[in-house]
Amino acid sequence: MNLNGRTLVEWLASCPKTAFPGNGSTDYHARFVGVQDYLNQNVHPHVTALAMLQDGGYLTDHGPEHVKTVIRRASQLAEHEGCELSPYEVYILLVGIHFHDVGMIFGGREQHEINHEAIMERLGMLMGEDTGERFAIHKIAAAHSGSNDGNKDKIAMLPENERLLDQKIRPRILAAILRFADELADGRNRAARFLLTEGKVPSSSEVYHQYALALHSVILQVPGDSIALDFELTVDDACRMFGKGTDQVYLLDEIFERTLKMHCERMYCMRFLRSLVSIEKIIVNIKVYGPRFLGEPSAVISYRLEDSGYPEVTTGIHTICPELNDSKYGGHIDGKSLREFLTKRT
Repeated sequence: MNLNGRTLVEWLASCPKTAFPGNGSTDYHARFVGVQDYLNQNVHPHVTALAMLQDGGYLTDHGPEHVKTVIRRASQLAEHEGCELSPYEVYILLVGIHFHDVGMIFGGREQHEINHEAIMERLGMLMGEDTGERFAIHKIAAAHSGSNDGNKDKIAMLPENERLLDQKIRPRILAAILRFADELADGRNRAARFLLTEGKVPSSSEVYHQYALALHSVILQVPGDSIALDFELTVDDACRMFGKGTDQVYLLDEIFERTLKMHCERMYCMRFLRSLVSIEKIIVNIKVYGPRFLGEPSAVISYRLEDSGYPEVTTGIHTICPELNDSKYGGHIDGKSLREFLTKRT
């Protein structure tokens, strides 16, 4: 998309009303601003605190600034050449971003991705009156995490294309942009820096805030098909262990674990985005600094996460292709069951 450095919110404001359902009868940009303002004033500022009341610990920020960061990352993904979204798809995506974490208010992180319906209802006509539109936003927001009956492949459960109010939307693409933008929305602005300094962050949450504080840059390189992550650690922080739940971990090991998760999310989301957005690798640079101001790093660790080597399948074909578990062939299609099936027919 040709955003010219604008966010999707700014781009949406420039779209003519006739580009949306109703051919100009509804001002979708004004509707988005109404939803955004309501959530920013009444809901987003309380998400982190109420989630902590439910779950314990001390979460990194999930408030208005986090939502802004997700929108900024989604805008950077959409700016890839070849990624074209319609104004209506951008509206659906942006409202979905605003709703993706608000369910934490009701039950903490557990199933938070599907617990936002009550807030949608509270907004009433600010959300419009079309049930199908609300449900599309709900599905896209709900696909950013969690599982359905143990199945984490939630984006694939969405339709590839859908007709909505005489317009075509692509739920899988919108959900993948939201999900990966959320994955990229970490950084120093989410850490409780002062509380860390004062030793007031509960031990069970220490490493999450230390990770966010250490991550000072997330750069989507377009063109370049890569994401660059830059971390800065002090020698003291690199050498001590931090609380994570009931465990103690080194910050470097947490960086390894979190960047590996990002790599998995990249591979997953690119399944649905590669025709529009191509992110092929994550480049990680970690610098460890000593107490000397402007001194050279005491250690530099760099690595990249990308597809490499020959792909291997560690599960059987019946796991990958559940359609091969067919009762007509005895519940499990293989050479023996096929022979038995054909023998009975002859």
